[in-house]
Amino acid sequence: CLNSFRCKQSLEKHSECCGNHEAVGIEMSKIDKDGNLPHIKFKNYNRKMRVPFVVYADFESFTENIDTCSPDGSKSFTKQYQKHKPSGFCYLIKCFDGDISPPELVRYTAESPDEDIPQLFVESLESDIKKIYDKFRFPKK
Repeated sequence: CLNSFRCKQSLEKHSECCGNHEAVGIEMSKIDKDGNLPHIKFKNYNRKMRVPFVVYADFESFTENIDTCSPDGSKSFTKQYQKHKPSGFCYLIKCFDGDISPPELVRYTAESPDEDIPQLFVESLESDIKKIYDKFRFPKK
């Protein structure tokens, strides 16, 4: 497990969940049924747009079981059985030219279970975007 924690309570909660599972990793198929290597293909070039900055973001969360009643089997339904409780986030702000603005990595891990992680994410990202806007804003002529 590669997670880091700022408070003992978060580490203990994670250890309970993580310790119950074997180590896992993403496994990509090496060769398809026709003997070709896997690849990702982009086809909608007409929808492509150059932008000066891009943000890659990720949340970490704990899953909590949800108690529900049995759904009506005569109708289509989605059965919710878990709720994701965010415990941290990470995002990378990347400029098309690293000499103009170097990449900025922001990480945050909850210090208590009562923190509103999504709200902190929005506030942090909004603050960083405003700094970029102010840095590159040019006066109108």
